[in-house]
Amino acid sequence: LREATEVAFDPVGQRVTARRRRYWEDLLLEETTAAIPKTEDAAQLLAQAARENWDRVFPHDDTAVAGFVARGRWLCERLPEADLPALDEATLQDLLPALCQGRRSFAELRAAPWLTALRGLYRFDQLQTLDREAPERLTVPSGRSVPLQYEPGKPPVLAVRIQELFGWAETPRLARGRAPVLLHLLAPNMRPQQVTDDLRSFWNTGYQVVRKELRRRYPKHAWPEDPWSAKSERK
Repeated sequence: LREATEVAFDPVGQRVTARRRRYWEDLLLEETTAAIPKTEDAAQLLAQAARENWDRVFPHDDTAVAGFVARGRWLCERLPEADLPALDEATLQDLLPALCQGRRSFAELRAAPWLTALRGLYRFDQLQTLDREAPERLTVPSGRSVPLQYEPGKPPVLAVRIQELFGWAETPRLARGRAPVLLHLLAPNMRPQQVTDDLRSFWNTGYQVVRKELRRRYPKHAWPEDPWSAKSERK
C-alpha cells in the first residue's frame, strides 16, 4: 500500500493539477484533489505545455508586448551590426522557465510580465539603441506623439492626418538613417489619402491635387496653399 501526490498538466483546463492517490501495488484505490507541491515540477510542466501550445500562451493581443517584439525584430534585421537579441520564437520560449515560476495555468502565464522579461534580454546600451533607432512613437509638428507600426521586411508605417504635418519638410528616417518611414497621410475621415516615403515631393507636387479634392469634401478643415509655412493642427 502506498500514497503519492502526482502533478500533471490538464490540457482541457489548461492548468497544472495535483491529485493525492492511494495504490495497492499498481492498482489505484482512491484519489482526491491536492495542493500543488512547492517544487519545480509545476513550473516545468507548465513551461513544457506552453512550448507545445505557444499560440495559446504568448500574449499576441498585448499591444505593448507585440509592439516591442516587432520593433526588436525589425531593427535586428535592419541594423545587424548592433548585435541585438533576435527575438525569434526560440528566444521568446527561453523566457518560459522564469515566467512559469509560481504560475499554474495558461491564463496566469499570459498575464505574466512579458514586457519586463523581454526588456531583460537587452543590455542598457542595446535598449538605448532600440529606442533611438526604432522608436515606439514619433512626435509630429502638431505636438502629438503618434505610434509607429513595424513589420519585418517592411518600412515602419506612420499613419497621421495631413494637417498635423504642415511645416514638416523631410520624411523621418530610422535605423541610423537607412530606413525612411512610410507615411500614410490621412484625410479627416482617418483613411489614407496618400502613401509616400518622400514627404518633400508630396508637398511640392501631390499636395495640390489632394488639396483640391479634400477642400471640396471637407470645407471646414484647413487646406492652406502653402503647406511649408502653414501651422499644423492637432484637431
